[in-house]
Amino acid sequence: MFVLAMASLSLVAFAQRDARIVYQESSTRTLEPDHYMMTAPLIADVVVSPNKITYTEKEAYKIFPVTVGNAEQIKAMMPELKKIALSKAAKIHDADLLVGTIIDVITNDAGLLEITVSGYPAKYTNFRNATKTDIENVQAARIATYGQDNTEILRKNKSVDVQVKEK
Repeated sequence: MFVLAMASLSLVAFAQRDARIVYQESSTRTLEPDHYMMTAPLIADVVVSPNKITYTEKEAYKIFPVTVGNAEQIKAMMPELKKIALSKAAKIHDADLLVGTIIDVITNDAGLLEITVSGYPAKYTNFRNATKTDIENVQAARIATYGQDNTEILRKNKSVDVQVKEK
């Protein structure tokens, strides 16, 4: 019996030794010449379709059933999950962006996410170097929208409702 116990301990120790992870990192301070590149600011026109589209993404979220245990994790992942739906909607409708976008997120009866995107598909056209007047107009629009110091650029989610429903 003692031999059997020692043999099993040896196997466990051997198995643990095979699972060893080796990590190595080296760093140093360097002094390298800096290389800078400056691009000319570009501006473009946006051509917006008059036809509003609606797209609902379900397939990409089948591996993320929403449960009581993972609701907060799903909520934390929501910006990325919305980007998936938005990207697919734009690709399907050959759009560079969607204007007047509304994104609705629900869980269906099976507890799976459904993200619906609606908006007007738009394409960038007529790319050109920005003039001084263009840059001043962009800066004025940013100040009018976000304030002088631009601290309001990072807005909070407007309406997020996570509820636990008992069956």
